[in-house]
Amino acid sequence: MSVDNGSYPLDGQSGSGASRPLQSAASLPRLMVRMACDSERAFSASVRLAELPRLVPFVPHEAPETSLDFDLRFFRDEGRALLATLDVQTTVQVECARCLQPMSLPLMGSSLLQFVYNDDQAEQVGDAREPVLVDAEGGVAISNLLEEEVLMALPTVAMHDHQCQPAWREEVEDDGVEPLVERSERPNPFAALAEQWRMPGSKGSGKKGEDQ
Repeated sequence: MSVDNGSYPLDGQSGSGASRPLQSAASLPRLMVRMACDSERAFSASVRLAELPRLVPFVPHEAPETSLDFDLRFFRDEGRALLATLDVQTTVQVECARCLQPMSLPLMGSSLLQFVYNDDQAEQVGDAREPVLVDAEGGVAISNLLEEEVLMALPTVAMHDHQCQPAWREEVEDDGVEPLVERSERPNPFAALAEQWRMPGSKGSGKKGEDQ
């Protein structure tokens, strides 16, 4: 991926109301962060979710052409920190925690990114900002930012809105009631021995010493 040269067709107004052209993920540039922040570069576009390698497992099976819309704006604050706002919106496929079946989930993410050059700087970033480590040349790939934002926005637990069938209940219905009934109807050999013990004249019946 080549370094961005400062003129890229995605530049323009960002925001949810802006028109987002569909772009190839491979065409997303790698930006030099200082230059992007100093010139306040802004991007508003859409890419296919399946073109971002780390997001392929979350592409809805019934909608392989699902797109990821994003707005990205670079700037500096009063302290001259290197910052960017990133908003993403898409639909992902995840596993329902109740029925363990795949489900489609609308997803939105929004972050204030602060670019840093080492781990020590990352530790100094405030809680309201997400530290992003730039590469050795001071650059960052937009595709990497998109992947990270979607992965961070994924819920820890997701469930269908409707009352789906819990997976544990299906297991009980398959392996629980019927086998227990069948096992209770099997002959018990110990019951037969007990019956012989109670029969008059049988070996071992009566009180101790009675057969003598």
